[in-house]
Amino acid sequence: MKTFRPLFMLIFVVMFLFAGCVQTVPEKPEDKTKPEKTYPEIYRFVIDTDAPTLDPVELTDTVSDKVVRDIFDCLVKFDKDLKIIPSIAEEWIPPEKDGTEWIFKIRHGVKFHNGREVNANDVEYSLTRVFDKEMGRKRAWVLEKVKGAKDYLADKTKKVEGFQVIDEYTFKITLEHPFAPFLGLLAMSTCSIVPREEIEKLESPKYFSQHPIGTGPFIFKKWDHDHEIVLEANPDYFMGAPKLKGVTYRIIREPKSRVLEFENGNIEHCDIPPQELDRILADPKLSKLVVRRPLLDVYHLGFNCQKAPFKNNKALRQAFSYAIDKDHIAKNILNENMEVAKGYIPPGMPNYTSLAEGFTYDVQKARGLLAEAGYPDGKGLKPITLWIDNDEIHRKIAESVQNDLKKINVTINIKQQEWAAFLDAVDNGETQFHQLTWLADYPDPDNFLYVLLDTKNWGAPGNQTRFSNKPFDELVEQAQKITDWTEREKLYQEAESIVMDECPWLLLFTNRCNVLVQPYVKGLEITALDRSPRLPNVDLENVWFEE
Repeated sequence: MKTFRPLFMLIFVVMFLFAGCVQTVPEKPEDKTKPEKTYPEIYRFVIDTDAPTLDPVELTDTVSDKVVRDIFDCLVKFDKDLKIIPSIAEEWIPPEKDGTEWIFKIRHGVKFHNGREVNANDVEYSLTRVFDKEMGRKRAWVLEKVKGAKDYLADKTKKVEGFQVIDEYTFKITLEHPFAPFLGLLAMSTCSIVPREEIEKLESPKYFSQHPIGTGPFIFKKWDHDHEIVLEANPDYFMGAPKLKGVTYRIIREPKSRVLEFENGNIEHCDIPPQELDRILADPKLSKLVVRRPLLDVYHLGFNCQKAPFKNNKALRQAFSYAIDKDHIAKNILNENMEVAKGYIPPGMPNYTSLAEGFTYDVQKARGLLAEAGYPDGKGLKPITLWIDNDEIHRKIAESVQNDLKKINVTINIKQQEWAAFLDAVDNGETQFHQLTWLADYPDPDNFLYVLLDTKNWGAPGNQTRFSNKPFDELVEQAQKITDWTEREKLYQEAESIVMDECPWLLLFTNRCNVLVQPYVKGLEITALDRSPRLPNVDLENVWFEE
C-alpha cells in the first residue's frame, strides 16, 4: 500500500488544480439591457355596438359615422378645434354676390382605394346620391338647400340644377338662398365622395355598405358582424400614409368589459362607465390616463307629438318634465358624469348663449299639470312604453324615470332593444316615448333646432318626436339665411323659448367625454364632437404609438 501513496497524492493535486482552473474561467457577462417594449401596430378601437351601415348616405348614427370617416373623405373636414379645413377640396371660393355660389377646387392626386383618381364628376355623383330614393334619403336635409334639390326629390328632373362640373378639378354648388351653416354640412360623412363604378357593378347599390370603397386613410378589409370591423392603412393616402398599419373595431357591448379589456392592455382606449369613475380617478396609475372634455352632446327623452297621449297635450309633456329628479340621476347613477340640461342647445356651442332655465324637480307642479292635461291623479292614463337602446346606464336612467313617474301615478313600461332595431323603430314613428341622444354633426345651433325639431325633418332626418310648430319653423328657417351672427342668435333664442314651452323633449343631460387612453397612444386629439367610446371626429391617421 505504501508504494502507491505518492502517485495518489500527485493525481489528487492535479485534479484539485484543474478544478480550480475550471472555477476561475470568467463567465459571459449577463446582458442587463431590457428588450424594447413593443406596441400593437393595429389600433384596437372599441365600439359598444355593431354599425348599422358603412354606406355614407345611409348612416344616421355615430357608430357608423366613425368607421365611415376612416374609409371615406369629404370635400372639407373639421379639425380638432372644429374649424373647417381642406380635404378632397384643396380650396374653395365662398359666395360673393347673392351669397349662393360656392366653388371648390379638387385636389390633384386623390385616389380611391381602387387606384382611380378623383375628379369633379365623382363629387357630383356622390352628392346627388344623397337624394337617391333607393338609398332611403335619410339625410337628404343635409343638401336640401341646393338649387333644384326639391325638384329632383319630387322626380321632376334627372339632374340637380345646383350641382355643376366646371372642369375636371372644379365643382360649383349653387344654393336656393344664402345658408350660413352650409360649409359645415359638407364636412358631414353623408357627403363622402364615392366611386360610381364600384357601386354600379354591384347587384344592388345597397351592397355598397358591405363593400365600402373610399379615398380615406384606411381601406376596408373585413366585417364580422357583431364581432369586429377590420381596416388596413392606405399607403397612398393623399394626406400621407397613416403611421398605424390598420384599425380593428372591436364590438364590446358591456361597459365593464371594455374597462377590463383596457386594463389588460387589449384595447387602446375605452369609455369610463359612471359606476367606475371614482375607482379609476382614485387609482394612481389609471387616473393619469383619463382624458375629459365637454361635448356638444345631449341625452334626453322624446315624446311622440303625433301619438296619444302626448299629441296636442303640452301640459302632459310638461308634467313629465317636472316629475323627474334629474339631480338624483346625475349624482347617483351618472356619478356626475353628465350635467343637468337647462335648454335645447348644449353649453359650449360656439357663440351661442342660451336663455333657457330648465325644469326643476317639482312633484306638486307635476301633479297640477297632470290634472290640467286631463288625467287627475293619473286617472284615465294608460301605461306608456319607454323605448331605449341596450346600454346598461340607459336602462338605469329609464328605471329612475319610471320610479319618479310612479309617484304621480303614471305607469311606465320599459322596452329595451338592440341599437339598429331601436333606431329604426324611433325613425319610423313606432314609439310613444323614447330615448333621444344627439351628438352635433356641425357646431351650430341649426344642427339642434332645425335638424331635430323642424317639421320638414320628421323621422330619420332628425325630428324623431315629430314635433310641429309653424312659428318655430319660420324662426329657424329664417336664421339659416342670415350671415350676421348677432341677428341669428336672437332668432335661435326666440325659437328655443318656443320649444321650452311646447316641451317635445323631456330634458335630461348634456354629456362630456370621459375616456381612458393608453400611455403609448400619441396624437389622439379628442374634440367636442367625440362621444366615447366611438370618438367619431378623431383622425386616426394622425395617431402613432411610442413610449
